[in-house]
Amino acid sequence: MTKEELAIRITRAMYQDCRNIDSLNNSQSIKGYFLGLEMADLIGIAGQYGVNLNFPEAI
Repeated sequence: MTKEELAIRITRAMYQDCRNIDSLNNSQSIKGYFLGLEMADLIGIAGQYGVNLNFPEAI
């Protein structure tokens, strides 16, 4: 799983109940922020939002 794929999965988990244009704009901003983080940080955030990590690097 690439860093971008993980950022997208986290963002989707964060905004799963939001369906308006403001949440779309916010989710794009958050995804951009996540892309600037290290993979280890993203893995930690993913765990907080219950994102399933199905790749060897997460072990």
